[in-house]
Amino acid sequence: MIPNVAPSVHLGDFPPYLLGQTLDGREIRLSEFKGKVVMLIFWKTWCDACKIELQQVKAFMRAYQNKLIIVAINIGEPNDTVKTFKRRYLLDFPVLVDPESKISAAYGIRVWPTTILINQQGRVHFTTVGSEIELLRQEIEILLEERQGL
Repeated sequence: MIPNVAPSVHLGDFPPYLLGQTLDGREIRLSEFKGKVVMLIFWKTWCDACKIELQQVKAFMRAYQNKLIIVAINIGEPNDTVKTFKRRYLLDFPVLVDPESKISAAYGIRVWPTTILINQQGRVHFTTVGSEIELLRQEIEILLEERQGL
């Protein structure tokens, strides 16, 4: 039997509002990004699939400027380890820490990378486990097209 590894937040739900802390200790809440598509990536520094996804989504920052916010939430690792990783991989989007894994537990994260897309109204639109860049691109396009159709 294959265990269910999907996050416990469901499509259409309003997810937990707290996302984590910046590397300098400021709390970040989902409400700060209202009106934008938000991509949450839950990850670990030693995870190879996480490294690949975090590198690949950097292209989304250029392609969807001012329409997409990417937030990488590290699960349970020390700040120094995360800072070194961010610098080494030149991550140019917010990198948050969840040192006690409380945020990831609230989202029901069981494996990594787990990526969650939040629509412009703040609801869960899409979730995926593993590095699924093309699927993410398609879902972002759907959300941006829906917004333009309003």
